Amino acid sequence: MADSQNPQALPQRWAIILLAGVVAGALVLSMAGALAGLGAAGAAVLALNKLVA
Repeated sequence: MADSQNPQALPQRWAIILLAGVVAGALVLSMAGALAGLGAAGAAVLALNKLVA
């Protein structure tokens, strides 16, 4: 278990999933607006989590 001095590192899988969500959200944000960007980021994170789990 991680303590406050040495927190556990974020698994590489989650880093990739979250990065893909940010990229998808940014692309949709630039084309369609804030709400669509948030939706795209959330959908990408959920889909990739199910895909790689």
